[in-house]
Amino acid sequence: MLDYLMNLRRIDRKDGLLVTWHHAANKKSEMEAALKSDVMALESDVTIEGYNTPNETDKPIMAHPPDIYSDNTLQEWLEAVLRSSNKAIKLDFKNIKTVGPSLDILIKISSRLNIDRPVWLNADILNGPNIPFNIAVNASLFLSLIQEKFPNCTISSGWTNLYLPFLPNNTYTQTMVEEMHGLVGNLPQRITFPVRAVMARPAWPHLSWLLSRSKRYSLTLWQGEADPVTVEDLLFIQKNSQPEQIFYDLYDPVLSQFKDMACEYWSFVFVFKLQSILFF
Repeated sequence: MLDYLMNLRRIDRKDGLLVTWHHAANKKSEMEAALKSDVMALESDVTIEGYNTPNETDKPIMAHPPDIYSDNTLQEWLEAVLRSSNKAIKLDFKNIKTVGPSLDILIKISSRLNIDRPVWLNADILNGPNIPFNIAVNASLFLSLIQEKFPNCTISSGWTNLYLPFLPNNTYTQTMVEEMHGLVGNLPQRITFPVRAVMARPAWPHLSWLLSRSKRYSLTLWQGEADPVTVEDLLFIQKNSQPEQIFYDLYDPVLSQFKDMACEYWSFVFVFKLQSILFF
């Protein structure tokens, strides 16, 4: 992702904070608005038409549960994005039934159109914080389908999770990150782990351990619309990681405030280091 955006001169250094995202560019109107914007990467949700109903088909469509119908199919979405933009692509799979047919469409389209940009394939493949029952996408099948059908991608593998404001919430544990590393540690792709940002700082010892396992690993911090993410927690994570290790898929005003404070902090660090060189 960072190499691609640097080559386009959209960013001037390898820093995940510089990457801008558009959430849920699913319906045609949402997709068209996203394509006209200056965001660098489009995140969209993929499911099967009529999922879990008598009308279910094998057609991948762009919709976020509970929606199971859409005016936009995956094929239409991909062709529009590839023909009219240079934006990176993140496809978020909501169930395992969707993955195989979607990868077949990617293969088919790549034979006609050059997929000359990062493609991130996302699914929650392990049970995570505050989820009492297993609703994860089948991990072994998700990963094996990618290896078989569309290996030229970044794998975005996460944990199911739930966050309830004003109630006690658990966070990611060492057991969870070790299980994830065991699943993806030997894969050839770059791996990014989507992490709910409001849970990231309490889990930092475990997430930091995970990042240390491979140079191919990164985190993508994401935010639920009502999550009380703080700038202080984001600054803590940024100061304790490398710029290329963390992507920030967050909402304003928190994101803008964080960017402003991060810029001030790193400007201070640069000046301090320069003074040290000049005077010592």
